[in-house]
Parts: sequence; structure tokens; C-alpha cells
Amino acid sequence: MTNAAPKTDYKGELVKLDAVEQALAGLREKYGTVPDMQTKEGYDLCKKGIKELTTYRTSTDKLRKEITKPHRDFIDRVNQYGKDLIEKLEAIEKPLKDAKQHEDERAEREKQQRIAKLRERIQVEILSYKDTAVGLDSNALAELHDDAVNINTDGYFDVTKEAEDAKADVLKHISEMHGRALEKERLAAEQAEVEAERRRLREENEKREAEQKELEELRRFKAEQEAKRNPEPQPQPKPEPEPAPLPAAAEHKPLNTSRLSAAAQRHEAEVLRGGQMQAPEQVTISRGEYDQLLADQAKLRALEAMGVDNWSGYEQAMQQLAA
Repeated sequence: MTNAAPKTDYKGELVKLDAVEQALAGLREKYGTVPDMQTKEGYDLCKKGIKELTTYRTSTDKLRKEITKPHRDFIDRVNQYGKDLIEKLEAIEKPLKDAKQHEDERAEREKQQRIAKLRERIQVEILSYKDTAVGLDSNALAELHDDAVNINTDGYFDVTKEAEDAKADVLKHISEMHGRALEKERLAAEQAEVEAERRRLREENEKREAEQKELEELRRFKAEQEAKRNPEPQPQPKPEPEPAPLPAAAEHKPLNTSRLSAAAQRHEAEVLRGGQMQAPEQVTISRGEYDQLLADQAKLRALEAMGVDNWSGYEQAMQQLAA
């Protein structure tokens, strides 16, 4: 198979086609305008034109094929030769491409592994600040925000942009949590003030009630002491009716005093029951000691009312008192 281009005299072949081109002017003049097909002359002229133009067209196409045939054969040879060369070149190129692809895939796997480790560092070294922020108060969140500002993103190489985005996200998250913590603490402080005021009012009320109760106890105690010092007079027993005068015949009989003795005994018993004969033993103390005893008694009763006997140390104190 030769690869040399065919030797062709193009001028001679093109002259044949030039003759067709020269005839075009006369053909266009004769048949360029469609005749009146309703007349016989017009109809015949149309048929003649079709026949003559068909002859020119078919002969021109035949000339084209004859002129290009050597060139078409040459093109087929070139295509086949080029295809053979390409296959031989691909046989040399393919191992190189396969080796390059293998190396590129290996490098890509290493790159992805490196990126995966860097992303793990982002989770541990940057995004973990979000977990640390959970449950912190406003002061601790402010300190954590300052620490997050100093996060260095220079060592993240392939994922530096991701590290910078993660840092910005962490700073935004902590700032929002700090704002919510401040608001929560403000509301808690206000609530604590309200509770403290309620507790203060409740304690004041309880203190007034305790003082009122202690005052009532003291008044009652004083009234009891006053009653003991000045007891109400007991009603005197009604005197027995005098016996009817004895008849004259009995004037000289002995007097029977049994009824008088019984009445006297009854009167003595009533007096004893009234407490006049059993007055309590009395002790003389100063006015200051007396007031202190009243105050101590009121205090003891208030403590007992509040359950002092259930307090630690109460039993030991009673044992020491009894000893």
C-alpha cells in the first residue's frame, strides 16, 4: 500500500465542469421564468426545459464522481493507515495512562484520608466547644468565647475553609448561648428578689404572730398569778335555822348539840374545799426576778410549740438538767 498522493491534472477535469457553468447563463435565460402552463407552447417549453436540465444535472454529477474517485480512494487509505498508527500509539500509551490513573487514585485516597483526619480535628478541636458550652453560666461562657476567638486554623491545610467556617459557627453559637444565659440569670435574680421579699414578709408575719402569742401567754400567766394572789371570796354557807323554842315542859331537859356539831363539820368541810384553809406556799422575790421568770416561761413555751423537743441535743440537755 502506497501512501503517496495521486498525481492528477486538475485543470483538465475542472474545464469539463467549467463548460457546465458557462451553459448556466443560457439555461437560466431560457428556463428561468416558468411559462404559462395553460397554453400548449408553455407546456411544451416546460417539458423541454426539464429534459435538458436533467441531462446537465446527471452529467455534472457523473463528472464530479469521476474527478473525486482517486481522492476518495486516497482518503480511505489515509483513514486506515491513521487508524493502524493510532492503535499502535494507544498500545504504548495505555500502560502509562493506567499507571497514572492508579497513582492518581492512590493519591486521592491518601488525600481523602488526610482530609478525614483533619475533619476529625475540626470536630475535636473546634466544634467540641459547643458541647463544652452546655450548662455554663454567663461568666464561664464569656471565658469560653475568649478561648474560641484564639482558635488557630492555620494547620488545617486542605480543609482550612471548613475550619474557619466551624470557628465562626462556634463563636456565633457561644454568643447566642451567652445572651440567653444573661437573660435567664436576670430573670432568676428578679425571681430570687421576689422570693426573698415574700420570705421576709412571711417571717415578719410569723414573728408578729409569735410575739402576739407570747404576749397573750404572758397576759394569761399574769392573770393567773393575779388570781392566785387575790382569790375571789367564796360564798358563805347559809346559817342553819334556829330551833323552835322548847316547850315549857322541856326547858329543864339536857340540850342536844348533835345537830350543831354536824352543821359545824359541814361548814368546815366546805371551807376546806373552797381552799381557804389550804393556801399555797408563797416565796418573796424581787420585781426583776419575777419579770425574768415570766419572760423565760413565755420563751420556753414558744420553743416547745415550735418542736424544740425534736431538736438534736434536747435529750442531753434534759439529762443534764435532771442531774
